[in-house]
Amino acid sequence: MKPFILLILFFLSNSCNQKDDVSLLENTQNEETIIEQQLLGPNEIMLRIKILESTETNKEVCGSNKEHVFAAEVVDILESGSSITNKLSKEQKLDVVFLFDPGQLESGITLEAKAKESLCPDATITYFTVIAHKILE
Repeated sequence: MKPFILLILFFLSNSCNQKDDVSLLENTQNEETIIEQQLLGPNEIMLRIKILESTETNKEVCGSNKEHVFAAEVVDILESGSSITNKLSKEQKLDVVFLFDPGQLESGITLEAKAKESLCPDATITYFTVIAHKILE
């Protein structure tokens, strides 16, 4: 009889937790933003950038040719992960490398981007590779 009562108590305790889990699974836009910010790894940064121009051909970055290189201006820094060596500031201009073909990005488009900082072989210069982005304007 004792195992039967323990089994009933076990099922009742789990059924109460499932209701709590359902409410936790419902995401709002604010919760998703918080989750994205928590998922920043070392050398990663969330920022808003404005595309100034793109290069039609490969461009040399740190001694190697890279595809999908865009000149950009930092509009705002949203979140910075640990171990960022090149601290960015608003209105700073820099070249960013996209990990994948971003499609037709034109001058003046503003993006929210998650980028990873990489060191050049000489370890004195860094560059940022956009690993995810969302077009804002």
